[in-house]
Amino acid sequence: MAEARPLSLLWPNGRAAHSTVPLSELAGADLELGTIATALADGDGPATRRVARERFAHQVLTQLLTEPEVISYRQAVLADLLARPELCAELEQLVPKLEALADAPHGERFRPTAPAGLERVARRLADLELLVETVARLADALTQAAPASAGLCSVAAELHQLRTSTEFEALERELPRLRETLSSIRSVTLGVNLGPDLAPQSATILELSTTPIEGRRALLFRLLGGAGEEHGLTPLQRGDAGPLGRPNELVRDLRHLLADVVGPVATALDRFGRISTERIGRLGPELGLLLGAVRLMERLRDAGLPICRPECLPMEERRSELVDAYDIGLALSQRGGIVANPIQFGPETPRVWVLTGPNRGGKTTYTRAVGIAQVLFQAGLFVPALSAQLSPVDAIFTHFPTREDPRPGMGRLDVEAERLFAIFREATPRSLILLNEALSGTSALEALDLARGLVRGLRLLGARAIYVTHLHELASEVEEINASTPGDARVGSLLAELEVLDGDGAARRTYRIVARPPRGVSFAAEIAEQHGISYAQLERLLRERRLT
Repeated sequence: MAEARPLSLLWPNGRAAHSTVPLSELAGADLELGTIATALADGDGPATRRVARERFAHQVLTQLLTEPEVISYRQAVLADLLARPELCAELEQLVPKLEALADAPHGERFRPTAPAGLERVARRLADLELLVETVARLADALTQAAPASAGLCSVAAELHQLRTSTEFEALERELPRLRETLSSIRSVTLGVNLGPDLAPQSATILELSTTPIEGRRALLFRLLGGAGEEHGLTPLQRGDAGPLGRPNELVRDLRHLLADVVGPVATALDRFGRISTERIGRLGPELGLLLGAVRLMERLRDAGLPICRPECLPMEERRSELVDAYDIGLALSQRGGIVANPIQFGPETPRVWVLTGPNRGGKTTYTRAVGIAQVLFQAGLFVPALSAQLSPVDAIFTHFPTREDPRPGMGRLDVEAERLFAIFREATPRSLILLNEALSGTSALEALDLARGLVRGLRLLGARAIYVTHLHELASEVEEINASTPGDARVGSLLAELEVLDGDGAARRTYRIVARPPRGVSFAAEIAEQHGISYAQLERLLRERRLT
């Protein structure tokens, strides 16, 4: 059988030779992608398997697709699964089997004629049995579901071709006979010579039997040092050399005898050396991810939150149009109270937004939602919004608050300036740049002048960008920046909105982000009150401590 391409639900033609751009570890941490990867990996199975699924989900999220056909390929598979809950239920049962096939040895390692092949033969036989069972069940499930997506249809066609091949049909016929042969030996009868003090002196193999030895221990077995009377035999000590223990003379004799039984099985399996479990096993991590995405979408919809299949726009348009978008990480950690907001970048709206507003007013959450929506879109998944149109980006750059750099002579402003320079050194007009409180490591007067130059640079570059800042004066100058700086990326002002209450004119946060000039309210006094550091609170505390 000729070498066949791997089966894949994530890559057209089964090969990952498509254009992707890596997301930096720093950007992944700023966007808190670990929370989403954990949600995608959620499901049944041992902890080690969930860790592997989470690692795979993180890998998919941090390799941004740039080709619309690959994005559409994955989206169609996901839409197909969403529309077929019965198929999803069957696939959930098959994922652990596919993951086990992915773990099976392949290449020369699975050839049972290799040295010390007794255990290899048993493992190879079990792997092929699992392969035949899984291929049959998966092919039947896809045939019955009649999927519409190119990905599921391609896998169904490839499975049918594999299942009806001469070599695979021969394997399916041979496996029951080989299993019967390998399982025919169930026990070994040993003869033990004892000394005058009943100490065992030597042993030899008397017989191979097709039935296991059972029964209560006799005095002789107790004298030989067995533990527990409920077992019929003393368990063999399992040494480093394999399940038969250390290779002493008795073990070597047993291996030679078993080889007479295993030899014909190994010869028969060698005929199927070109049938690899790897081709099918690759579907395990992919299906685990896609089914995790289906569960996540159902969870969000049950909570009353929208989730949609985004439309892919040309990269050159540099557009993002989302209705009722939200931070999926916040939705996963918080019950209720999620506020959705529009996201707009494009030729008719600003591409560079200066976002101001009160502390804890939702600015960071909104900025993170912009980045997460782009990541999910370019992973080929659905996005948290009522509707979405997005152009792919060639990179996502983030600058969120970090700890002080431990390098000598590097203050906070030095670290910020270094990171910002690295962004402008690599970013293009097709990138997405998310700056959260950049240039906060200096005085307000100096920060305003530096931030003004930074925003002008963003307009000149033309990338989609958000600059979150407490510098309300900067947001007030957006029209002046547009007039004084060349470029086709208009700068606009976003505001984390406040709602003025009746009566004394107090205001509260609404967590709505609107295109509006700044108001200059930061809620700093309220936050100081919450943490007990207003002057009145500090004065009272020190008086209570009798220090004033």
